Formats: sequence, C-alpha cells, structure tokens
Amino acid sequence: MSPTVTAIVTPDAPSKLVSLSSEPESGDGVGLNTAWAQIVQSVTNRAGRGSLTITVDLEPGESAQEFSTRLRLLILVMNRDEGSVSATVSPSFRDDTYPAMLALVKALEGSGAGDDWHPVGPRSIRMGKAKHLFVSVDIPVADRSASPDTLIEIVAAHRIGASWYDQRVFPRTSATGLTTVMFGVPNNPRSEYADSIFKRERTKNLSGRTGGIHFSRQLNWPATAVV
Repeated sequence: MSPTVTAIVTPDAPSKLVSLSSEPESGDGVGLNTAWAQIVQSVTNRAGRGSLTITVDLEPGESAQEFSTRLRLLILVMNRDEGSVSATVSPSFRDDTYPAMLALVKALEGSGAGDDWHPVGPRSIRMGKAKHLFVSVDIPVADRSASPDTLIEIVAAHRIGASWYDQRVFPRTSATGLTTVMFGVPNNPRSEYADSIFKRERTKNLSGRTGGIHFSRQLNWPATAVV
C-alpha cells in the first residue's frame, strides 16, 4: 500500500505536509482514519473556536459510506442530551442520500439504540435532542429546522456546483465552531465538475487559509513542502 500523505493547512503552518504510514482498510480505503481523528476532535471541541473547513481527497470510485455512517452515529449519540444539528449534503437522492439514510438506520438499530431514535419528516433523524438532516441537490425538500451547528458533511463534493452551494448551503454555515467536511475526487477530467465546491474549497485550503485543513494521498507534493 502507498503511504498516506496528509496536508494540514493552519495559520501556523500554511502549507505543511506530513507523510504518514498506511492504515488498515475499514471498508473506506486506506487513510481515512487519519481524517477521522481530526474531524472527531473538531466536532467535540468546537466551543470558543471559529468555523473549520476540512477537504478530503478520495480515489475515483472510492466510498466514504462506512466512515460517514460512523460519524453521523457518533454525533447523534454524543449530543442526544445536550442537543445538536448536523447535516449531510449529497448530489443525488437515489445514489447518495437514500443509501446514506438506510446505512444510518441500520447502524442505529445495530448499536442497540432502536428505541432511542425516530424519523422527523422525510429526511431527518432525531435521537434525544440531537438531529441529523439529509439534503439532496437533485431533489430538495423544504426544511424549516434550525441551521446545523455542529457538522455539515458534503458527500461527492466534486459533483456539486459552487454556485448551488453558495445559494443553498453557505447561508446556513455561520454557526461558531461549525465543522464543514467535503469529500471529493480531485482533478476530475469531466468538465461539468470544473466549477465544483470541492475544487474551490480544496484550493483555498491548500493556499493556507485560516481554519482550513486538507487531507490527500497524492505523493507528488513539492519536496520543499514535505516535513
């Protein structure tokens, strides 16, 4: 297996790249556990900090389904007493949103929390005071719930246009301590993805913006940037 390379973009290290050893596969490919640790830390320690945007490179055809299901389940369980609102945004209801909802339901049932959760409306799940929303670009559903305050996850972000994101999602990302995670395939040759939100936000993270972190497995980074 090839080593995982993680590019960490912070105010103190605007283009720092850290080479890490490969990690065991868990259904999501190699290396996503590295991103998992950072994302979990950010959603559990959000008090008093600004918003954080994390971009994660995936290989073509790679799925983060298991990774995302574990993350959604963790947030619901962790915040069921104190309350939180998190959301998953996907390009396709059939290909992305529906499978994601089914996976979360199965995970809730398998965790022994079958009596602790219930659906709220057509595309949201609540456990105690914690709520997770599912949003589809192609088949939107009006939702008058509170804006996410913990996590917004963008699945297949390379298939979501930046203009759509700016109109429909960005206005709801102003919460202090909110973590936005975008999974996508970089350098996708299909022209309709040229203006994707993933390409734009990935570029900003790699440029060293404040509150940005990027994870990548690419090995062709400039030698001067590798530590």
